[in-house]
This record gives sequence, C-alpha cells and structure tokens, in this order.
Amino acid sequence: MSFLIDFLRPTSQEGSSSWYHLLKKAGGGCNDLIYSGHMLVAVLTTMAWTEAYGGYSSAIVWCLLLHSAQREIRERHHYSVDVVVAFYMGICLWKLIGLFWPVKDKSKNNRLVKLEKIHGGLVQAAKDYNMDKVRELLEEVDMNGPVNQTPPNKVLRVFSGMTIIFTLTIVILAFTLTSDG
Repeated sequence: MSFLIDFLRPTSQEGSSSWYHLLKKAGGGCNDLIYSGHMLVAVLTTMAWTEAYGGYSSAIVWCLLLHSAQREIRERHHYSVDVVVAFYMGICLWKLIGLFWPVKDKSKNNRLVKLEKIHGGLVQAAKDYNMDKVRELLEEVDMNGPVNQTPPNKVLRVFSGMTIIFTLTIVILAFTLTSDG
C-alpha cells in the first residue's frame, strides 16, 4: 500500500491548482479563532467537578487542567492567549450561569430557620402531648414553601436578547471583514 502514498499525493507541479492551496490552507491546528474550545470545555468540566465534589480531588483535577493547558501551548496547538482567554471565559461563564440558576436550595435554609424559631413551642407541645398544636406548627413550616429562585422574566429576556444581538453582530462582522468567511 505504500506505493499509493506517492501516487495519490499531488506533486509541486500539480499543486498550482486552487484546490491544492485550499487544502494546504485548511491544514494544521484546530482553528479556534480567539480562545481554545478544548480548554473551555476542560475548564467548565473542572468547575463542575469542583462544585460537585470539592476537596483534594478537585485540587488534583485543577492540576490536571493546568498540565493540559501547558501541553496545548507547548505542542503548539494553541497560543498562550487562547488558553488564558479560555480560562477566563470558562470561569466567567460558570459564574454567570450560577447567577441565574443557583445551586444552593434557599427554601431548605428558610425552612430550617422557621423550624428553629418554633423549636421551643414544638418541644412544649410535644411534652404536653398536644398533637394538634404540633401539626399546626409543622404546617406553618411547610406553608413557608419553596423560595422563588428564578430571576425576573424581564431580566432573562433582556439578557437573551442582548446575547443574540451580540452574537449576530460578531457573525456579520466575521463574514464581512474576512476574505474567506
């Protein structure tokens, strides 16, 4: 099969055609424009691991991420600015999502605070064998219900609208200002 290597590869005389130059132009690198997509995914994965598990295992995962970053730069898959911007973008994206969808359940904390406030009355009702009073106090805690953790609808609409407008502007600028789109 090694004879096909020389047979199928165009020679330098044949290389003057447009498809050969296009093929050479597209080769090499993963062609991310400003930041490394691979590193962005790696940073987001590391942030998820840190939030889910924490502790020493998260420190190890961060060390692996730093090793991966230096390897990307050392092997010349990406420029150092691509990797640094991917770090910033990943961390900022994770924090931004945390603003809209918080991880911690605030309703649980509110119920515990309410339960702590009625603790004395609950103990006294239990000592008096007054089950109706115990039920009444516990229903007050349950009526407290979950806290609305979603941001106002207007904020989400403005944020999504601005994101769409920004993205379309960047795409239109990329198509108009670059020669090959």
